[in-house]
Amino acid sequence: MSGNFFKMDNDIFKCGLNAYEFMVYSYLVMKADRVKMTCYPTVSKIAMDCGISKSQVHKVTASLEGKGFITKETRYKDTINGKKHQTSSLYHIEPLPTQYGGSASVLNTHSLSDIEGK
Repeated sequence: MSGNFFKMDNDIFKCGLNAYEFMVYSYLVMKADRVKMTCYPTVSKIAMDCGISKSQVHKVTASLEGKGFITKETRYKDTINGKKHQTSSLYHIEPLPTQYGGSASVLNTHSLSDIEGK
């Protein structure tokens, strides 16, 4: 199989995420490095690609972080005049919280053919 696709834990559907949370979480999983499960899109990029406002991105990422789906690391770089300037945040995709049936793997996926025995 080839093309633009990504895998995500099937238990995500048991988590009770609203549509915005599901969309942003899926977007972050899609963008994440497959080894470290981290990514660093800007709020503007997330908003543009998901078709939502920047304020909605802030609300949703805070909610996902509060629920344990992601952790967000604020990053800074030094400017020429020695001040700190905030850059894009680093998002860590966490294993699904166990109260939702999550396991140790973010990418605990099974194809339909595996489930149906095909």
